[in-house]
Amino acid sequence: MKAVVTVLLVASLFAGCASTPEYEQTSKKLNDGMHYFIKTNYKPCQISRDWAIRTLTNRANKICKSQYILINEQTPVILQPIEAESATRELLWEIKCKDAT
Repeated sequence: MKAVVTVLLVASLFAGCASTPEYEQTSKKLNDGMHYFIKTNYKPCQISRDWAIRTLTNRANKICKSQYILINEQTPVILQPIEAESATRELLWEIKCKDAT
């Protein structure tokens, strides 16, 4: 009986946290070259954050064929109480492509 409860608990945790996050992308020309800003949302659990990081990594690799430099990573602070089930966080990366030299 404990095993069944444990399996159901773990399954509900994955169902609540694990989903493939979508991303948004913008770019801006700066003095040192083109910078890309990619962001995605994730739920407040480690599995969802890991998926968000993989999503941004995959997107950065598609944008920059010759590797990229992660210039900045931001997760804005939420000042209101967090409701575990419905709360989402935002992960924002600023990247720049490495030169193919």
